Amino acid sequence: MKQEQRYNIFRRTHKGLRSMLFEAGAKIQQTDFTKSKEANAAIDAIKQSTRSFLYHLSKEDKIIYHSVVLYAPYIVAMIEQTNLKDQLLAESINNIIDQQSKQDAKNEAIAFAHQLQAAFFEFTAAVLQHMNKEETVINEILWSNYSDTELVGMEVEIMKQSAASDCAWYTGKILKVLSNREILMWVDIIKEHASPFMLKKLISTARIVLPIDRWQMIRGKFMLPKELANKAAA
Repeated sequence: MKQEQRYNIFRRTHKGLRSMLFEAGAKIQQTDFTKSKEANAAIDAIKQSTRSFLYHLSKEDKIIYHSVVLYAPYIVAMIEQTNLKDQLLAESINNIIDQQSKQDAKNEAIAFAHQLQAAFFEFTAAVLQHMNKEETVINEILWSNYSDTELVGMEVEIMKQSAASDCAWYTGKILKVLSNREILMWVDIIKEHASPFMLKKLISTARIVLPIDRWQMIRGKFMLPKELANKAAA
């Protein structure tokens, strides 16, 4: 089977992370950091990006790497060392922001902006490399040792560990950047392989975060959990 036909467990998450990184990168370049309202909006976007990446490391990579280490422990050890450096980069950005929040001199705003921009772009480069390694090296190992059904099972396990608050910000961010077709495919996968409760969580999050016109376009193309229960009882 060709690689493009195999199940890419990283596709949706990486699409969401890339979008957050690029949006924050554009915002930080457009922001006048001498204006507190603009600066706070840029800082919020940056924090969202670092928070999402750290969540990715703590939840998704933990489960996926656990499955890979059985077949390529040396690869996992190498990537985990790189991940530690990436985590330190994220923490350094948060430290820069925290230090600036203790200062109120406007003449330091431009220097802060330059420092923050340099740190964020270094972080962005590292995260893009991280995702490229996952979609090449890690995927090759997964595809060599697991079926697509087993990969879907890993994804379901990741979602099981997600709290309701995670759906509100992390899953919601990912849903916003997916195409309607990708959302429908995700719903179909969860419908087939996970519980009605998990399906309901995903659909509810989509209904909350998607613009009303997009929600109305897709909601009629899948069966809601209540409808599934009614069908099963019939």
